[in-house]
Amino acid sequence: MQDVAITIGGAAGQGLVTISDMLLKLLSRTGRHVFAIQDYMSRVRGGHNFMRIRISGERKFANTEKTNILVALDQRTVVEHLESLEDPALVLHDTETVGPVDAACATFVGIPISASVPDGNKVFGNSVAFGAVISILGLDLEPAKEIISQHFGGKGREAVEKNLRAAAKGYAHIKSDHAELILRLPDGIKKPAMLINGAEALGLGMIAGGLRFISAYPMSPSTSIFNYVTRHAGKLGILSEQAEDEIASVNMALGASAAGARAATTTSGGGLDLMAEGISLAGISETPVVINNIQRPGPATGQPTRTAQEDLDLVLNMGHGEFPRFVFAPGTAEEAFYTAAGAMNLADKYQVPVFILGDQLLVDSYTTLPGLDLEKAKYQGHLADPAKVARPYKRYLLTPDGVSPRLPYGAEGARVMFDSHLHDETGLITEEPAMAKKMTEKRFLKLRGMSREPFRPVRYGHKKPEMSLVCWGSTYGAVREAVDLLNAGGARAEMIHFNRLSPFPVREAVALLRGKKSVRVVEGNHSSQLGRLIARETSIKTGESVLRYDGRPFTASYVIENLKRVGKWKLKMSFSSKAKRRGARGAATSASSRPSKRR
Repeated sequence: MQDVAITIGGAAGQGLVTISDMLLKLLSRTGRHVFAIQDYMSRVRGGHNFMRIRISGERKFANTEKTNILVALDQRTVVEHLESLEDPALVLHDTETVGPVDAACATFVGIPISASVPDGNKVFGNSVAFGAVISILGLDLEPAKEIISQHFGGKGREAVEKNLRAAAKGYAHIKSDHAELILRLPDGIKKPAMLINGAEALGLGMIAGGLRFISAYPMSPSTSIFNYVTRHAGKLGILSEQAEDEIASVNMALGASAAGARAATTTSGGGLDLMAEGISLAGISETPVVINNIQRPGPATGQPTRTAQEDLDLVLNMGHGEFPRFVFAPGTAEEAFYTAAGAMNLADKYQVPVFILGDQLLVDSYTTLPGLDLEKAKYQGHLADPAKVARPYKRYLLTPDGVSPRLPYGAEGARVMFDSHLHDETGLITEEPAMAKKMTEKRFLKLRGMSREPFRPVRYGHKKPEMSLVCWGSTYGAVREAVDLLNAGGARAEMIHFNRLSPFPVREAVALLRGKKSVRVVEGNHSSQLGRLIARETSIKTGESVLRYDGRPFTASYVIENLKRVGKWKLKMSFSSKAKRRGARGAATSASSRPSKRR
């Protein structure tokens, strides 16, 4: 079996995160490639949450709609995911709390979870389920014991021992009663893979890029970045501050930056709206700051725990007045790491605000990497040397490239001024028309250098394509996989992925897109914001876009099904026939009239 998808589902508070976390660690440490998404409702208890873990012998970059093994911690999970089951599927469930349903494509495997927990304490049920899952996957129990010990180590030795016993019972039950169902996973790579999610990658990247101050007001789904950095802040000399609101958060970051510390903030949704005036202040004061905006569906509160790509127009134009800014949109966790490190350096180099556009899919998804190259993400200092700066010091000295020597507050022998008004070269307030013109032109001179920086569009796929699929941000994985499937089915397709959206890489975009037979934009919004940006910057009009705006992530099958509405190819698809029948939300037609296989 080359590709296995496990869906672990239940209500909030049932322990599915515990099972998923331990399973991901075990798979990565035994050299398997994984890509996992989290789907959760905006509530602390109840509802329906799930994690889908895709296991493969090669790296995967996207979610899948299929399920080979369903771990049902409650009855609702069976009902919700019945139509995603890939024949032949296995459904692991507690024999006491979850019952089988009619589904010819699935074998229901009952696990006596309630009867197997030590002392009858159901809190250990997730370890029983974990043991059963690794057993059905054909994995050894011994490596899992170390992971269980680490996961529950903070709760004391007794808790560790009971969880180990619980896992052993679940493992033994599959071995003794269902040995014929045990799968063979794809062979692992020779060494353990690095397991990371997008939030950790962004946090690590900022740290590698010299982060010294981070502020935030909690806002899903951006909070995980702030939490990750905060956990490590003390030992790394980073000051972490939870602000009373987003207005305070962005202005704290600007203050720290003006004092010489590399600074960033994180937010999402309406929180970014509140930062608009502060971002405009960064523009006129030429103060470096990195803003992580992790998108979710709006308007207003919208869907706090879902994914979207709706804020591109907003960040391209946010803040009154005119000033340059970088806008980046990494497509993978690996790219997020290097982008975040680069953002810290570029904000300081050009003294501009830098936006990193992520989304819930990017930050909450786990993936395996071969490793990260710290040499490609190292700190690059750009503060001026006080001993080498001309006196009297001019904070906004007019220069050929628009970048003035920057000293922080408190620099010896220099008067450093910071103001939101129009100012002259020293920083003093002025209303002179000539100076207003010079300062505006000074800021936009920076675009020459900014446009030459890395993070160019990435091309992937057929060398002589009939169709170009254009995307940005987290749609990278689904589009890349769709290109592979299309090409395997006889089409000639390529992917063009944009990470840097401002300054927009006009020359590269024209070279990649002009003269192409068919150009389709794939993005997670209703109005094709990237498509309109390309048309505005290059005068190249794209064809009908493939859009998604229901809060759920793109998959390769979703991309292909929607392309078939506007394309003319006869494709030989390698994904399931069920996936091909799915509609906009990816729900398959149920085979509920046929009897299920029960174990």
